[in-house]
Amino acid sequence: MNQSKRWPSRPTWGRFVVSLTLPPLLAILLLPGAALGQTRSMRPAAPGGATLHEGVVISPQHGFAYLMRRGGIDAVDLASGAVRWRSDKAAKPLALVGDRLIAQTGRGGNALDLVDLDARSGAARESVRIPLPDGVAATLVDTPAGSFRVRAEAAGSELVVRWEATGVAVAAQGYMPAASEGLAPSLDGQGTNVVAGEAVLDLASSSLALKAGPEIRRTQSASMARAALEELSAPAVAGAEGRQMLSADGRHVLVTERVDVAEHPLQRHRWTLYERDSGTRLGSVPALVSATPFLVVGTTLYHPAPAHAVRQNNRFVEQPAVLRAVNLKTGAEMWKASVLETAFRGPFPP
Repeated sequence: MNQSKRWPSRPTWGRFVVSLTLPPLLAILLLPGAALGQTRSMRPAAPGGATLHEGVVISPQHGFAYLMRRGGIDAVDLASGAVRWRSDKAAKPLALVGDRLIAQTGRGGNALDLVDLDARSGAARESVRIPLPDGVAATLVDTPAGSFRVRAEAAGSELVVRWEATGVAVAAQGYMPAASEGLAPSLDGQGTNVVAGEAVLDLASSSLALKAGPEIRRTQSASMARAALEELSAPAVAGAEGRQMLSADGRHVLVTERVDVAEHPLQRHRWTLYERDSGTRLGSVPALVSATPFLVVGTTLYHPAPAHAVRQNNRFVEQPAVLRAVNLKTGAEMWKASVLETAFRGPFPP
């Protein structure tokens, strides 16, 4: 694995406590699994939309952030943080194609069910069911046994849907190996049991009809990251101190550096945002972690913040994962909205 593509400053995400002596006593504990990802940049799933996190799609074009919540999807106003519409017809936003929000439903089971929502109103339109192999369930969140990941990306008049299931306990029936693969691999207890697949949907029609697939294959390891952030190998901002990260749409650069600031004792990192093409500095904000996937719209920074716990009055108070909107001119948080995390946090079986 290319280490330059891994998340920066991984120790800041570990299972440990950063202890501080403050009046009142305050410490922070990052919960297990708080890291959002490790590899690969997440480009916009479709024109007008960008995926920041599992179940978080940002659309500057519509002025919404589409967020996965327990029991459905919220469309949050990018300017105010107010919920503009809610839908219980789908559970996880995947891709934005024009005015069509493609989302995974919460039906689960032995099929991947997708629905087409009106991106402006949330009204449910067409739906499609993509069959999955025996032993594979289209879950929304991880379990102790494994996980199910799905990505959707528009390519012209087609929508390519890729999925990956880990911890599959049985062989994928109907497996058709590629010509170069020879026979389908058997489950011999070696490596990770991973089944992956791909299907193509026709976007030229109003319905979500299957155009090709599904194709199924077996692999020895998972390749889909939960979310990702790309570190630039060649700096885009000349003279800036710190590591440089690319925004989800490729238009902005985040420069991250470790700092010790008295007024922000828990926020031991500083992010400085720049326009990629012009190098114009947009602003600087203190941060809890070294970097997260992000998007800048105008002078507002949008980024997910991991779940953590704050020690107050000798007890830990859990803070959920959120999407934050931060004013880059003032550094002030404008609003935040809860995001349903998909990582499994326990308890684990004995």
